[in-house]
Amino acid sequence: MSPSILLPYIYGLDLSKNEFGNDQQFPISLQEMCNLRWLELNRTNVNRLPEFIGTLKSLEKLSLSHNNLRDVPFCLNNLTSLRSLSLRDNHVSHTQISARLFNNPDLSILDLSHNNLQAFPKDIENAKGLIVLNLSSNQIEQIPSHVFVSLFELVHLNLSDNKIDTLPAQMRRLTSLQVLILNNNPLIHAQLRQLSSMNSLETLHLSNTKRTLNNVPAILEQLPNLSDLDLSANDLPAVPDVVYKLKALKRLNLNDNQISELTGQSDSWPQLEILQICRNKLRSLPQQLMRCTKLRRLYLNSNQISLYGLPRGIFNLEKLEVFSAADNNLETIPDALCRLGSLKVLNLNKNKLLTLPEAIHFLQLKELDVSDNPDFVMPPKPKECQKGSAGQVAPEQPTAHTDIQQKRAARIRRLNKPEQRNSPGSGGSSETVLRGMRETAKRKHALDSNTSNNGHYNDNEEIAGRRWDEQIERPQLNYSEFFDGAIGHIAGITCWEIENFLPKQLERQLNGTFYTGDCYIILHTMVELSGNTDWNIFFWIGQDATLDKQACAAMHAVNLRNMLGASCRTQREEQGDESDEFLTLFNHHLRVIDGARTETGFWVVRDVEHPTRFYRASGTQKLHVELVPIEATSLDSRYVFFLDIGPRLYIWNGKKCNSMTKAKTRLFVEKLNKSERKGLSELIQINQGEETDKFWKELGGKPQDFQVTSHVANDFVPSRSILYKVDLGQEFIELPQVELEPGGFLKKELLHTRNIYILDCHTELFVWIGKKSARLVRMAATRLACELLSMIQRPPHAVITKTLEGAETQVFKSKFDAWDDVLAVDFTRTAENVSKKGADMKKILQENEMKTNLTALFKNRPPWQTRQAAQEALEDWNIFLLQPFSMFVYENKKFVKLPDDERGQFYSHDSYLFVARYLLPSEDESMDNSELEDEIKDSDTERIVYFWQGRNANNTAWLSFNFTFKQELIDVLGDFEIIQLIQQQENQRFMAHFNRKFIIHNGKRRTAAQRMQTPLQRLTQTQMYHIRWCYSTIMTRCIQIEATSANLCSEFCYIVTVPLDSGDIIGIVYVWIGNSVHPDDALLAQEIANEMYNDSYTIQVINEGNEPENFFWVGLGDRLPYDLVSDYMRYMRLFKCSNDNGFFVVTEKYADFCQDDLLDDDCMLLDTGTYVFLWKGPTASIIEVKFAAKSAELYIQHLRTREPDRPRKLRLTVKNSEPIEFRKCFHAWSKHKNPPRELEKQNAFSISQQEQQKQAPKKSHSTNIFV
Repeated sequence: MSPSILLPYIYGLDLSKNEFGNDQQFPISLQEMCNLRWLELNRTNVNRLPEFIGTLKSLEKLSLSHNNLRDVPFCLNNLTSLRSLSLRDNHVSHTQISARLFNNPDLSILDLSHNNLQAFPKDIENAKGLIVLNLSSNQIEQIPSHVFVSLFELVHLNLSDNKIDTLPAQMRRLTSLQVLILNNNPLIHAQLRQLSSMNSLETLHLSNTKRTLNNVPAILEQLPNLSDLDLSANDLPAVPDVVYKLKALKRLNLNDNQISELTGQSDSWPQLEILQICRNKLRSLPQQLMRCTKLRRLYLNSNQISLYGLPRGIFNLEKLEVFSAADNNLETIPDALCRLGSLKVLNLNKNKLLTLPEAIHFLQLKELDVSDNPDFVMPPKPKECQKGSAGQVAPEQPTAHTDIQQKRAARIRRLNKPEQRNSPGSGGSSETVLRGMRETAKRKHALDSNTSNNGHYNDNEEIAGRRWDEQIERPQLNYSEFFDGAIGHIAGITCWEIENFLPKQLERQLNGTFYTGDCYIILHTMVELSGNTDWNIFFWIGQDATLDKQACAAMHAVNLRNMLGASCRTQREEQGDESDEFLTLFNHHLRVIDGARTETGFWVVRDVEHPTRFYRASGTQKLHVELVPIEATSLDSRYVFFLDIGPRLYIWNGKKCNSMTKAKTRLFVEKLNKSERKGLSELIQINQGEETDKFWKELGGKPQDFQVTSHVANDFVPSRSILYKVDLGQEFIELPQVELEPGGFLKKELLHTRNIYILDCHTELFVWIGKKSARLVRMAATRLACELLSMIQRPPHAVITKTLEGAETQVFKSKFDAWDDVLAVDFTRTAENVSKKGADMKKILQENEMKTNLTALFKNRPPWQTRQAAQEALEDWNIFLLQPFSMFVYENKKFVKLPDDERGQFYSHDSYLFVARYLLPSEDESMDNSELEDEIKDSDTERIVYFWQGRNANNTAWLSFNFTFKQELIDVLGDFEIIQLIQQQENQRFMAHFNRKFIIHNGKRRTAAQRMQTPLQRLTQTQMYHIRWCYSTIMTRCIQIEATSANLCSEFCYIVTVPLDSGDIIGIVYVWIGNSVHPDDALLAQEIANEMYNDSYTIQVINEGNEPENFFWVGLGDRLPYDLVSDYMRYMRLFKCSNDNGFFVVTEKYADFCQDDLLDDDCMLLDTGTYVFLWKGPTASIIEVKFAAKSAELYIQHLRTREPDRPRKLRLTVKNSEPIEFRKCFHAWSKHKNPPRELEKQNAFSISQQEQQKQAPKKSHSTNIFV
């Protein structure tokens, strides 16, 4: 295939920073890129474009910035698909722009900034599709009144740095405008009344536009979306009053004014993130400004602020990242500023600093500038920082956040019609699942000849148990890459030969013809009269076969057996020792030929060929090597050259070369010899005038009367390397340039292992191939490099070099900054110590430091979801559920269908199974629901099986599901996802499907046989259920608790069932509504009671204070005192203190936590709003306990500043000795679960506490250890 065939598939090309000064240097091959979509020619010194650019009919984006164009090329008028045109920083005048350019209806982005425009281009109003227009940095004096009559779709308009003194009234038509930049214009006569109609305006820049307190438009408060305002350089004496009324403001720039104070209205910017008020006359900041809690950057440079000018409430700015107060009167900073954990940049230069608080060492600052403070003394580090126990904060783990949007709601509602849900043929119903399971059992029963009964199967008979080896689940592997799926179904013989580690099927006429250097797999398929299929599998080993063929033949023979599900063994047959059974397959006429038909898969070691290269070395600070022609005339006495011919490396030193360059070149060549040649090449250094005949011969011979001259230009500057990234799509190729850091230096970090890059060094192109890059991209990159080599004019000796990741050449590494593979060596350490811990001292010190992560303690409590938001989320979860759950319960060692009337009712000793089918959201959000078909494809759905396990249930159901029932479901449903849920640890998606009616009973569910014998079972004791939710109303649960009046609370609802001894009525059900209960929760409690109990019970709804004495209080034992409020619900937080990650970390548990979140081998912190409990697990280490106690102390100190009106006290508690203040924070607290094996060694403190509990059960179960 010719490389030129690649050009029509190129969609994007970036040729910036190349030299195209005239038509002769311009790449002519561009005209062959008929499908080119975008082209960038920035900084190419272009003064005119060739006419063939107009033939690129598919071109949509063209960038010609920073060139020498004096007019807009006429050929651009032919680009009918052009959408974006950038002519920034050229010499274009408004008279040199063709009016035809604006007749293109698709033109949406136009950048003519930094040119010589003195007026608006003619007929620019015809470009009615313009969205972005940039005319900044020109000499425009007036805006024609008719321009904006047609350009009403503008979204971004930049007219800064011109000479405009007024704005036309027609700008009112720009109702879609979002960004308006008018900086550095003498808008003396502009009152900006046009802004009143720009309701979509988000950014307004009026820097240096002669604004005063009188002409700042008051209509700014009518712009609800204005978030970015720039009023800098206007000599304003104060902040205009209208600015304080901008509630949506996020960025405010007031630099270079005469502002002396900010008023008390500064708290009217709740969304403010960036505030710039440098070079003013401020002496202090108002306390109200500290209420802008979203502020991230605060710039106060060049004012008159002192220490007392910074309010104490600055610690409220928790998200502050940059605090810049240079050139002020600060002697120090307040301690509160050092409590901002998010602070990264602190600029305090040119102040009167004497010192800083010691807490400055605890901040993880990236930049601290205290220069130009002559009397400044840095405070000493605290002991904690010196030991590294608190100074190193481990990086916070990112949390995954899933937000499912509402998509295609109308279609889903049509699919969820009642008649479709209840139809007997519904694919997701439980009847279909059971029917499919029975069919699967029938097929297994029919295939088992030992247990078959003439194919007859009775639905009422139980399936016989399988042998233990049949129950072992085989790995679900895909063998389609090795064997055809139709293999093994037709009687006869099939043979494969091993080639390059893989089996390759032989043609049928070659069966029985083997080579001594090959290995083969033979399959004998037999079909019996009854229709059953049986197989024999052999693998034949030739006497001269290589080891890889022998191993792969045996391995793939086993793979073939697994794919067929055969019970036979694979038989090894060696050449000359074949069995009779094997020879019978070929009628004892086995033909063996000497030699090998296939290649081995092992690598064949070949000598590496090193092409001859001749380089010129220059530079003292950084060595630059450039490829030059391999001839004597390339030598220059001012440079160093080295010649690489493989076994020999020559270094030629010119008489006038720099000694530093000479030394660096010698070191460079030595590195090359060591890393690429293993030190086997001969290094020869030659000075000018001492050349040998052999050296001249390597250069092609010495010309007659040859003298080394200084032919390289005195102003020679090495060409800058350009790094391209090869992007390959399904039908296109793009070649963008990689953006470099400021300074234009190449960094090693720019190369990613999954990508391929082309490094253009003018005389040499490197194709860097990442280890994980795709093979097709590698092929395309090689051809693309060939095109790039010929596209741009280069010297004849330019070459292309391939380099692999991890095996880069020294020449390639030299193009990057600070790419040095030299290992650091510390001669003060022993060899044994270096071999154990390595040589990187920085890494060793970081490993030895004791890391901690306490950031969770200083974060705000996650806000709870509102009822409206929770209801919307509940509908979002349910809208994708296609059919109701298929529900099963584990009963009598099998899963049976759960009756529909028990939906949402669980028992703590049982396990349940729910099969759900969801519709996947469409990726195309713009698709109209009404245009979609009602039929659902399997690829548009997903199936999830929820396994719910009660708190007191054993693992028998889970094991039975994994080893038996799971495979049966796979046969019926196909692939599905399994989510295991534990009682009170369910996720929101699962809980949303029960519509807040989630009931958990104590004990075990009655079996079907028990229900038949005793349909109505009388209760023996009073039952009590507590209805409560945390974080979101979706997580509402009704859980059975101990029946005592002490568990009541006025803010919750309870269901109390009092049994009756005789009569048709089994018991009385009281729905107890507390005085502080929300009406929605009260109605929910009544609905739950109606679903839990049938007509055999009497249901009564009673409000708090109206309880009947005869049954209610008697049924609960007695009337005991109970809580009237539950303030702990508004403050409670649970933190886990653990060393699981190798360092001490504090993480906050989910707001809907439960008792089982208390882990025996960790410590927990529980904040109730009144106390902070330190709960110690029985097996928690001493280190965890110490760190947890210190963390609790820091947390309480932090709360004293955040919530001074609610001081906390620290209390210690242990397992099985928790006080009531601790237990009531957990819904349905009960006895802790017993571990499978009693731990022999318990913590001595825990044992002593348990003994004290037995001796004095009525005493307090916690201890105040810190107040």
